[in-house]
Amino acid sequence: MASTKNPAKALMGSFKELGLTAAQVRHFVPEWWDDDAAADEGGLLELQIVLARRLNVALESLHATAPKPEFRAATRRFKTIHPEGSTQLAAAAGVGHGLAHVLAGACKTEALQERLSPTDLRARILETYPAVTLEGLCRWLWEHGVPVVHILNWPKQLRRPDAMCLRVGARPVVLVVRKEIAPARLAYLVAHETGHFMSGHLAADNNAVLVDDTLPVDEQGFAKDEDEKVADTYAMELLGGDALRSACRDVGKQSEEVKLAAAALKASKGTGLDAGQVILGWARLTEDWKLAGMAMRYLMTTQAAPIVVNDVAKSYIDLNALSSDGMDHLARLTSMRFDDE
Repeated sequence: MASTKNPAKALMGSFKELGLTAAQVRHFVPEWWDDDAAADEGGLLELQIVLARRLNVALESLHATAPKPEFRAATRRFKTIHPEGSTQLAAAAGVGHGLAHVLAGACKTEALQERLSPTDLRARILETYPAVTLEGLCRWLWEHGVPVVHILNWPKQLRRPDAMCLRVGARPVVLVVRKEIAPARLAYLVAHETGHFMSGHLAADNNAVLVDDTLPVDEQGFAKDEDEKVADTYAMELLGGDALRSACRDVGKQSEEVKLAAAALKASKGTGLDAGQVILGWARLTEDWKLAGMAMRYLMTTQAAPIVVNDVAKSYIDLNALSSDGMDHLARLTSMRFDDE
C-alpha cells in the first residue's frame, strides 16, 4: 500500500505555484515544529496559521485537502531590470509583508504622517548627528514611527532584492535585504526607500509594497522609471546634495585606496557629510568602483552595516508588543537575539 504523504510536507510543497520551494517554505517554520504534529487537525491548523501570517497568504487558501496558497490582496510594484522580475519577486514581497506586519505592531511611536522634503529631513537629522549616516537615518526613522530592519537570514535560492518599502495601515516600513558590509551603501538604500514613501509612491491602502530589485549603490543599473528617478534624487539630496557633489569633485584624481579614504575624510570634515558617501559619489564620477570599495574598508569604524541597522532596530522594538511567534519570526529573519532581554 502506498504511504500517505505527511500533511505538513504536502502543505509546504503546495507553495510551488507562488514561486517557493518546500525547502524555502520550511525556512519560515518554527524550529520547534515537528511534521508529525500535522497528523492532528489542530496541529495542521497551527502550521497553516503560522505560514499564512509569515508569508502573507490567505489562511482559507491553505485549508483544502489539496491546498492552493494565494497571497492576500495587496498593491505590489516591482522595480527590476529582469524581464521575469515581477514573477520572481512576488514571493519576496510575501516575505516582506509578513515581517512588516510584525514590525508595525512592535513600533512604539505613532506612524509618521507628514511628507518631508529631503532638505528638511536632512536638517532634522543634522540637529542630532554630524552627518546623515546609516545609524542616524535609521534612528530618526524609528523615532518617527518607521521601522527599519535588515533581513540577514534570507531563504536560500530565493531571489534577493536590494530593499523594499511597505505600508501596513498608515505606517511605512523599510526592509533592507542586500548583502553588504559598507554602511554608506546601505545608507543609500534606506535613503532611497525613504524617498519612495516620502514622495507618495506607496498606495494609501493597507498591504502595499514596492520592491527594489537592483539599486545603483555601485555600477549596477536599475529600472529607469520616473518613481526610481524621484527616489534616487531624494536619496542624493538627503545624503548631501550640492555639498556632496562638490566634495566628490574636491577629492580629485586618486589611484591608491588609502589616499582616497584620506581625501574623502578631508573633504567631508566639518561639512555634515559622511566620508563613505563622498567615496561613493567619487566612484559615480570616475567609475572606479573597485578602488572605491577598497577605500571604504578604511572607514569601517563601526560594525558591518546589517548589524548597525539591526542594533538600532533592537533598541526601539517594543518587545512587550511582540507575540512569541512574532519574536521567533523576527529573530530568525534578522538574526537578532532577544533571549537576554
